[in-house]
Amino acid sequence: MKNPRTGLFALVMAFSALFFLGLGASLSEVFAVAQGTVKSKDGRPIEGARIILVFSEGGAKHELVSGRKGGWRKANLPPGAYTIGFLADGFEPQNIKVTLSALRQNEPIDIRLAPIPLSPLSQGDKLYGQQKYEEALQEYRRVLAENPTLDQAYRRIGLCLYRLGELDPAIEFFQKALEKEPRSQDVLINLSSILFEKGLLEDGLKYFHQLEEDSLTDPNLLYNVGVLLFKNSQPEQAAGYIKKALERDANFVNGYYQLGLIHLNMGDMEGARRDFEKVIELAPESDQAGLSKKLLENIK
Repeated sequence: MKNPRTGLFALVMAFSALFFLGLGASLSEVFAVAQGTVKSKDGRPIEGARIILVFSEGGAKHELVSGRKGGWRKANLPPGAYTIGFLADGFEPQNIKVTLSALRQNEPIDIRLAPIPLSPLSQGDKLYGQQKYEEALQEYRRVLAENPTLDQAYRRIGLCLYRLGELDPAIEFFQKALEKEPRSQDVLINLSSILFEKGLLEDGLKYFHQLEEDSLTDPNLLYNVGVLLFKNSQPEQAAGYIKKALERDANFVNGYYQLGLIHLNMGDMEGARRDFEKVIELAPESDQAGLSKKLLENIK
């Protein structure tokens, strides 16, 4: 007779074999751990630095941030080759390539990030942003004296002089800036604007016509050209520029009022009526609306 215990033993061993087979499969799936610190060149921890790990095989990405002491750790990573990027505000980014093992402990990855060099113009820019134009001007002049090849200083000095109401010196510095950067849209716009402000239509148009259409986002510049052309008895050309200004800003009250005056001058009463009514619609309490109402009374 067969011993029942023998059958039970065989059953237990069979289940045990299945258990060990399953356990062996799970033990074969092992992972790597990466960890380290992010600090500045002088050893100060950088909190909040972004660490981006990109697995070379397949491109899977893992992203985390450093803690208060600059530390970071990422577990459950597939072993293999990685590109790791380190980014932090105010510091130059850094990339490294490493191979992470799952069979041994990986060496800590301690990174030292270099600060982004400050521009010599940064102090002047700070003063300009605080509307301390005289102080900014002196700072820019000092920097330019020490760095004669620093072309960006000319435009900044021109801006300060303009803010201080010194238009002629501002024009000189913008012209110097244009010699260094002949296609600079900012410089061309500034030169055009100041010359138009001084009433120098032809001089302003010389620079204005060098501008690319896409750079003309400010309706005021186009408006000023239109006003000067109108003053110089060129109403049709003036109307064209005012209309371009209105394309940039459909609610530009001064533009509609000026266009109404131009249409009135050209004898286009219907156009003038339309423009003055638009002024009243957009800004009913404005001075331009009051003038528009009076002008409309005389339009038959």
